Amino acid sequence: MAKEVIRSVCPRDCPDVCGMLTTVEDGRVTRVQGDPQHPITQGYLCGRFQHYEELIYHPDRVLHPLVKTPNGHTRISWDNALNLMCDKFSSILAEHGGDAILPYHYLGHMGIVSTRFPDRLWNKMNTARVGGEICAMAGIETMIRVVGQVRGTEPGHLDKTQMYISWGKNPKETNMHGWRFTKDIHPMVVIDPYTSDTAQAADMHIQPRPGTDSALAMGIGRCLVEADAVDWDFIAKFTTGFDAVRDAFMAMSLDEVTEVTGVPAEQIRAFAQLYAEHRPSLIHLGVGLQRNFNGGEMIAAISLLAAMTGQIGTAGGGVLYANYDWQLNDISHPELRTDGPVMHNMVHLGRDLTENADLKALYVYNQNPAATVPNQNLVRKGLVRDDLFVVAHDLYMTDTMQLADLCLPACSFAETPDLHLSYWHDYVNVNHQAIEPVGEARSNYWVTREIARGMGYTEPCFYESEEDVMLDALRGTGLDLEELRHRPVLWGDPDRTTFQDHVFSTPSGKIELIAPTFSPDVRSARYRLITPKTHHLQASQVFNLPRKFRAVKDPWVFIHPHDAAKEGISTGDPVRLSNRRGEVDLIAHISNRTQPGVLVSYMVRWGANANAVTTDELADVAGNSAFHSSYVDIERLADSAE
Repeated sequence: MAKEVIRSVCPRDCPDVCGMLTTVEDGRVTRVQGDPQHPITQGYLCGRFQHYEELIYHPDRVLHPLVKTPNGHTRISWDNALNLMCDKFSSILAEHGGDAILPYHYLGHMGIVSTRFPDRLWNKMNTARVGGEICAMAGIETMIRVVGQVRGTEPGHLDKTQMYISWGKNPKETNMHGWRFTKDIHPMVVIDPYTSDTAQAADMHIQPRPGTDSALAMGIGRCLVEADAVDWDFIAKFTTGFDAVRDAFMAMSLDEVTEVTGVPAEQIRAFAQLYAEHRPSLIHLGVGLQRNFNGGEMIAAISLLAAMTGQIGTAGGGVLYANYDWQLNDISHPELRTDGPVMHNMVHLGRDLTENADLKALYVYNQNPAATVPNQNLVRKGLVRDDLFVVAHDLYMTDTMQLADLCLPACSFAETPDLHLSYWHDYVNVNHQAIEPVGEARSNYWVTREIARGMGYTEPCFYESEEDVMLDALRGTGLDLEELRHRPVLWGDPDRTTFQDHVFSTPSGKIELIAPTFSPDVRSARYRLITPKTHHLQASQVFNLPRKFRAVKDPWVFIHPHDAAKEGISTGDPVRLSNRRGEVDLIAHISNRTQPGVLVSYMVRWGANANAVTTDELADVAGNSAFHSSYVDIERLADSAE
């Protein structure tokens, strides 16, 4: 029996970007495990992907191209699928121009080749484009405004951290290797409206009302000023705008902060004292925090605490949103584009497809928008437009694939090589192809190349090998592809930490402090709905794997006992959440993990899910999503036996 072990990388949208070892026997993957030699992974994979072989050989995997007919989806050949796409695209380009074609994608696969090689095709076709607003842009843009980069302390310096603050973040479920690095740091404080698994393990859990974190930060800042726990020398040398910041802190009393946030004044003071006494302290910001109408406001306000105490640039301290400043070479070949692009906000997909008749084709890859995008009913309505040609490229018949006119079978990580980076740690990894594609599955690289061929494009960049594309991305970085083939490589100096020289890429060259504000949400509705992540799913991925589905088969919505009593709801009752966007039927679960007035439903199920009622309004910065600023009514449904 031929057996070998291949170096691999988990491609999911996760900060850990794990190194893996894939065992192949007679051309078939039989085991996938964490790489014990990877400095971050250390031999451990999260529960989502400890059995990748089940994903690769799932019986429901799409193995051939499928075209929609009146009788459902029917198998066709790749030649016919490519001809259909090229004919449609050519006709649309001739009649309407590239703006009428919208590629819709995100980070269902984070490989550089998988995500960025298709950009060459979209540039050549002058298509419309989407930004990254579905996820993290409010935090990214705010950190750039404040410190000039999306960077903070590195995982290698967490052994120096004396206090760990997980603010709007749940690393025990969503950054599991981060949890392993921080779980023994005390004091550990979690600030989260919901009692997450991480909050249950913390020394202190502060539970503000959703969207009030900027007011909480102002209260903490006031306490630090009153205790003279401010690094005045750091403020004078390396920041701008602190006078306005201090005035804002002092303009809001602790009683007012408590009234707004629901956090007792004594707990605010206790936290401020701990923060003043333990240095370096790290504030680790979660992405979910900025998925609110005032997401940028909150990120900016919280960042003030690290700046005013002089901890930015301290190894193991400061504030960390992400380490996302990949200095790769641009492999998109922007010179191919001769017009545009017209940009579309990812959050507004439903609006764009139902209100913009100029869009004639949608090409979806690395994404499942029919499940993951807010205002789900509007998205689905747009996807079934008679005059819209929808192509989806995925491993399974996801919600989006089921609605697509043309379904293309995608490759798993094991079936295609790629280059990977993390937005938390600084190790660069190469994923080696372990097996031949299953069935007729094809990678984003292959499909892009063959569409270009079918369109008659002759530019050599479309026909470079995957190795050449990776070499192009690494050009000028100092990273060597041959070395990366054999081991993960740390991109940077392990003895240094970000901002230790106190040089900031802002207009002033200093930390540009933004005077904090609190923007109350004045909309009237009975319940605020938040939709955090669960350790069982990666967005909507792995929902159909049996060992995962068992844990998420019941569509729970968590409701506080006070609210349940008021609404006459018991655990196990069918309930309906509704608002002007739609409705969704879930199963109630009474829990003290939430708080009065707040409902919680984990993201993201296939089929009808909480996104039927999530808002597609935008956050205050960068047009970001505001999933957690959704309001609903809840009602108990009559049992079938009643």
